[in-house]
Amino acid sequence: MNEINTDVFVREIVSQSIDAIVVLDTNNKILFSNLALQSLTGYSKEELEEKTFSFLFPPNEKGEQNTIETFVSSKDSHYIAGFLKELELVTKPKGTIPVEIRAFTIRNETQMFYAAIIRDVRERRRLEEQKNVLINSLKRLAYMDELTMLPNRRSFSESLQKTVATVKRRNRESVLAVLDIDHFKVINDTYGHDIGDLVLKKMANIFVDCLREEDTVGRIGGEEFGCILPDTTTEGATIVLDRLRESVENHRFFIFDNYYLNITLSIGYTKVHPIQKPEEILKLADIALYQAKNHGRNQIQVYPV
Repeated sequence: MNEINTDVFVREIVSQSIDAIVVLDTNNKILFSNLALQSLTGYSKEELEEKTFSFLFPPNEKGEQNTIETFVSSKDSHYIAGFLKELELVTKPKGTIPVEIRAFTIRNETQMFYAAIIRDVRERRRLEEQKNVLINSLKRLAYMDELTMLPNRRSFSESLQKTVATVKRRNRESVLAVLDIDHFKVINDTYGHDIGDLVLKKMANIFVDCLREEDTVGRIGGEEFGCILPDTTTEGATIVLDRLRESVENHRFFIFDNYYLNITLSIGYTKVHPIQKPEEILKLADIALYQAKNHGRNQIQVYPV
């Protein structure tokens, strides 16, 4: 005990380090702890002395003692010197905090001891979580239309490509529809782009409410939306899309306190063919949409028309 107290190297580490440090004997008993460790855990020097190192760490999910004890008691200096791990450190208020542990050996002429530097990584984890949230947000923005929070054209095109592959693999019918808000330019020009944006957002909500969870709807243009109906025949699609059209027609789009707009929808759709490219299928649905517009709007047309 006196020898370790006179060891200049150990005393310098313990006294100067801002990281928590603990020194153990070869029986895994805590001999010394610095103020940083006492502050981090809430345990006093007296409470820590003679405890085993595993006292500071809860058992793992299997109820076994944490592997830190195995490392410290292995007497393999090379293994100990290379030990670096993140664990949950037990604190006196019966909580835990994430820490990073580096373990190494200390030798003098007659004895060997172990030391561990324990670093609080809560702030690092918090920054990592913020970074992950930011990355996920950027990924979402890359595939989402920021206004309507629907998949954007890029994301919708990828979904259509997957649908084509599924139709080819499973030989199941699916339908692609293109939906366009009638006279949307007039709405923008008359009431302003803020009202136009409000209409687009409300329209997106109607689509989501009317369609199944497995269906995909995305914003693929200014006032144009795409809709994929998997495992759906053209006859079934007619029923679904007409119900969607009626929901829009019957909805009151309030733009001021007691003032609302009646808005209609034109829809063109086509069967998804496994031998066609996604852009070709989209073009056929556009042809059907063009026919719906030409025949008076507020209606559905199917390709071939």
